[in-house]
Amino acid sequence: MVNDRDNQLNQKDSPLVRLRDLSKSFGRVEAVKSINLDIKSRDFLAILGPSGCGKTTLLRLIGGFAEPSNGTIEIGGNDVTRLGPERRPTNMVFQGYGLFPHMTVRENIAFGLKIQKVSQSEREQRVDDVIGLVRLEELADRGTGELSGGQQQRAALARAIVMRPQVLLLDEPLAALDLKLRQTMQEELRRIHNEIGGTFVFVTHDQGEALALSNRIAVMDEGNIVQEGGPEDIYASPESRFVSTFIGEANILSGRRQNSVVTLAAGLDLPSSSGPDGAVILVIRPEAVQILSDNSQADVRTEGTIVDKVYLGAYVRFQVQLSSDELITANVSTLNLPKEYFSGDRIAVGWGGKDHRILMDS
Repeated sequence: MVNDRDNQLNQKDSPLVRLRDLSKSFGRVEAVKSINLDIKSRDFLAILGPSGCGKTTLLRLIGGFAEPSNGTIEIGGNDVTRLGPERRPTNMVFQGYGLFPHMTVRENIAFGLKIQKVSQSEREQRVDDVIGLVRLEELADRGTGELSGGQQQRAALARAIVMRPQVLLLDEPLAALDLKLRQTMQEELRRIHNEIGGTFVFVTHDQGEALALSNRIAVMDEGNIVQEGGPEDIYASPESRFVSTFIGEANILSGRRQNSVVTLAAGLDLPSSSGPDGAVILVIRPEAVQILSDNSQADVRTEGTIVDKVYLGAYVRFQVQLSSDELITANVSTLNLPKEYFSGDRIAVGWGGKDHRILMDS
């Protein structure tokens, strides 16, 4: 027999949101393809992918704004697959904010509570608390038309958070903001998430934003989740050409594996590479590639010609053409340059054996 303590432990360890074989078709177009995904309580999950990959459709399915063609959605152990958004423990912040222009900030935030017939005293307390959380105290009685883009985003967040959803859904929440304001709002989102201890799921096509905000990332392509995990794992250990180039920058060198030895088109042999024989790619991040002096040691070493050099403050970006005519980019710290280099110089580049990944070229 399972006792109450075992039940509590099972509930604690079980995912807050569980998607099973979830799909959505629009006519002949399958926007979401049989997705299985678990979202834990307190996760800040980024659904990341290019335009048209199905990420916003997936978010709308979780929120109840679209009905799945197949599969199930569970939140908090309850099947909500056929429930509308008003009957789910979720709330959504849309890209366009959706604030009521004829209301003040305070009235916008209180609107959902009034619909739910929350008492005036509780409503006022909850609205005041969330206004403080998003730091809009001095703007609470202004019309939304008087707010900047970042202030409107905070008001939209407050209106969603005040309803105390189990899962807060955010659809490209920072896309309309300029770079500086977007960076500021990223810090605010992290702070708010930490303070309320909630579960956030947000959609973005910006890989930098996903890396900066989330503790987990689900990378989507053509309706599928192609890789899911922590930001460090996905960046350092991409499982496909698509993920390696979509998340950050990556050098891709072609080669072939035969009897556990990889021979690159650039003429290098890399022994001890387990996996099937056939065409492969080597993936190496630009920051892992170093310019080598004559006496430098590196697990992998090759030569090429500098075809471009750009000074970027903290580092210098070199593009080096290898004997295979492939280009390899090296982002070298200005503190680690052995000497001055110029376009046309012949140089050696290299990296540690643990810094690259060998993937089948599919």
